Amino acid sequence: MSRRCCVYARISVTNEESVSLDRQVEAAEQYAAARGWTVVDTFRDDGVSASKNKPEDRAGWRALLDSKASYDAVIVWKVDRLARRVLDFLHADEALRARDAGIVAVADPVDMTTAQGRAFATMLAVFAEMEASAISDRVKAARNVLIQTGRVVGGTVPYGWLSAPSSDGPGYRLAHDPDRIGYVRTAAERVLAGRSVYSTVAWLNEVGAPVPTQRRKQAGWSYTSVERLLRNPVLAGMTAFNPGNVTKARGSDVLRGPDGLPVVDEAVAVLPVGQWRALVRRLDERDSAQSRPVALRAKTSGLLSGLVYCGEHLDDAGVGARMHRGTVNGRPGYTCPTCWQVLSHFEHVVIDEFLRQKGERVRWSVVEEVHEGGAALLPEIENRLTELGTQLQATDSDDEAAQLTEQIGSLRKMRRDARATRPNVVLRERRPAGWFGVDWPAAETDEERRDVLGDAIERVWVVRGSLGRRTDAQTLARLVFEWKQPEDLGPLDPPD
Repeated sequence: MSRRCCVYARISVTNEESVSLDRQVEAAEQYAAARGWTVVDTFRDDGVSASKNKPEDRAGWRALLDSKASYDAVIVWKVDRLARRVLDFLHADEALRARDAGIVAVADPVDMTTAQGRAFATMLAVFAEMEASAISDRVKAARNVLIQTGRVVGGTVPYGWLSAPSSDGPGYRLAHDPDRIGYVRTAAERVLAGRSVYSTVAWLNEVGAPVPTQRRKQAGWSYTSVERLLRNPVLAGMTAFNPGNVTKARGSDVLRGPDGLPVVDEAVAVLPVGQWRALVRRLDERDSAQSRPVALRAKTSGLLSGLVYCGEHLDDAGVGARMHRGTVNGRPGYTCPTCWQVLSHFEHVVIDEFLRQKGERVRWSVVEEVHEGGAALLPEIENRLTELGTQLQATDSDDEAAQLTEQIGSLRKMRRDARATRPNVVLRERRPAGWFGVDWPAAETDEERRDVLGDAIERVWVVRGSLGRRTDAQTLARLVFEWKQPEDLGPLDPPD
């Protein structure tokens, strides 16, 4: 009696012509024809890894098992097309035997409809698993070598960078994309200066910055895409490196050198490491209303965002709760999330007091202090010591504890050497000097005016007052200004 059979084909990479799905099916059909068997159906799994997906988790194999057609055998090209782990192979064989069917391989002398064939096929499955493990080890080793030497290992290139041929050997390295890196640098500087992520989203869309390449067409920049861009360690010239991570999340660790400190490529960076870490901390510490999507839709001014604090409950350090921007009885105002104190319609009072106190005063230039040499390593050494201390407290392994203790000792020595090294301090001017009374009317947008206010005011504290309607003088009495230069206030005396 002629056998009835099904054909099963699987491939991980669709451009692998030597074992393409069509070739596998063709070989199986020729094998069946030579023996006078009848092929009743064909099932395929395209782009599916046998190392990562069990047979029962694949759509094609599930359809084969659920098929109502009657068959005696399933023809595959080779045993490894079905499974690369012995246990997976045996489970697949067990599922077929429940249907009184067996596996037949074209390129391997396997016919699992017999006892001898099942024994031989199990041996082949063992070798297939060994081969898959060896391939995986070689790929991981090659990838690690590429990463350690600063080469691009594939995947999506970060927005603002591109893959360029390496000048010191084969392969590719990251380089700045001249058409996009300016958007990345400006976005980071905006958030570092205190502007919200949502305002940066609006700015990117306003200036027409190209959006990152995505599978689905995106109408413009989104909050998530900007935040993910700013959190990427490539901004500081570091490489995200999380061995063993199988998720699509980037992970928080970076490539480190033998001393345990991050490997930094200054040619790739757009920010010093310390500034990038400050940027990430700013993203982590957002607690104002502008960190929420509703703030972008609110019809209120963001001029005082981040400056207004509740003065009703201070801790020992003198820090109160930041008040959230919104509307109070239909009027723009601020609310304390802890005690629900509110104050509305007071922005003009703050501006008037600011101009009275600072209008005739110098708006000093902003100078950035950059540490170079050994002292520049101190922040990274301290950061790594904190990480290692946390890991040491959490581990229960004596061997791991010994390794962590050794790394901590080495870093402490590096810290002593760095502290003993005389720091090379470079001052870079970020903004020239001016006058508050001149810069304020020249500012055209809320963000520009917010920058002027931010150079004069550290915080505006709100205290409780009487209920009901208030005059501007009564509103001013509820405000306590914390000036950045309290000794430099008030109108200047006229010259004699």
